[in-house]
Amino acid sequence: MRTVAGQVFVLQVGVVLLLVVAAVAALVLQSRYDSEREASNRSMAVAESFANAPGMVSALRGRDPSAVLQPLAERARKGSGVDFVVAMTPQGIRYTHPNPARIGKHFMGSIRAAAEGRTVQETFTGTLGLSVRSVVPVKDSHGKVVGLVAAGITIKKVSGAADQQLPLLFGAAAAAMALATAGTALVSRRLRRQTHGLDPAEMTRMYEHHDAVLHSVREGVLIVGGDGRLVLANDEARRLFELPPDAEGRLVSELGFDPHTAALLSSGRPATDEVHTAGERLLSVSHRPTDRDGGPPGSVATLRDTTELRALSGKVDLARNRLKLLYDAGVSIGTTLDVVRTAQELAEYAVARFADYVSVDLADSVLRGEEPPDGAPGVGSPDTVGSPDTGSWGAVAAAAG
Repeated sequence: MRTVAGQVFVLQVGVVLLLVVAAVAALVLQSRYDSEREASNRSMAVAESFANAPGMVSALRGRDPSAVLQPLAERARKGSGVDFVVAMTPQGIRYTHPNPARIGKHFMGSIRAAAEGRTVQETFTGTLGLSVRSVVPVKDSHGKVVGLVAAGITIKKVSGAADQQLPLLFGAAAAAMALATAGTALVSRRLRRQTHGLDPAEMTRMYEHHDAVLHSVREGVLIVGGDGRLVLANDEARRLFELPPDAEGRLVSELGFDPHTAALLSSGRPATDEVHTAGERLLSVSHRPTDRDGGPPGSVATLRDTTELRALSGKVDLARNRLKLLYDAGVSIGTTLDVVRTAQELAEYAVARFADYVSVDLADSVLRGEEPPDGAPGVGSPDTVGSPDTGSWGAVAAAAG
């Protein structure tokens, strides 16, 4: 789980699990609270109904209240679903109880407020265990308290009612957990494809390396999206095209590129070392689409400033041509003793490869076939012996001829 997708998956599953557990716990607590509240309301309703039943006052004042009230209390207990219905004196001596052995003994619980004419609701541990109970007074026609009635439901029964809902809660929680896990797995799978399964350290290292390369290379790099908007431009590309700071996200047609350059960047057409202009600069542009191997739509262009290189290349070509001319002339010219022929050969090489026209100046004595005297100042008038415009070659003429 070192990959980003794996870590996100674990985190999301953990969060979902925590939320599901918290939700289940909250629902269980709410269910038990609702069950206890419902038990409290039911016990109060049963106690009030039994206390206000016809003949209740006369039964409490009779000779044997237990004989009259015990069957009625048991019938009410079983019919209402409570665990006990107890009728008692204002002092708390029982007349009825689910366990007949408890009749005649003191009721366990708070009855002072009920003996004073008020109702009591509480959770108390009695002979049947911890229970939710209600105690109401029985009053005669003059408002005098002549007895008390208590009804209650044990917490065990309340918890059992709440626990019956747990399978449904756990089933819903399991279904929610399964759906959330499946959704998280799909999201993580997509994230894994997008991050190529890289862990955070690898992604950080890749970003640092790519960022360093983009900002340090002497070639300009432009990345254009499929919608024709500039996605990225490194420092060299910004310098070459003098791009504004907010260039990213704008259409390439709005950034002041040369029309041919803008058309190339927008077209996605592959190109290799095409020459484009950027102001007074000459750029060599290579352009490739990025979606050939399943990548995102768009293209990337690399740019090289070839202005200085082309100027230097021209100088090198000029020097190379001169050296070749000297070499060829040294090999071919002057292989005969004929001065005129030698001058003709010199003109042929020079005009064809170097000059627009060539003139050869010869001493008068040389033209007469004599050796030139030492320090002879006289020379014949220059004669043009070759011209590329006419494609013909003239002969060297004697100055005195």
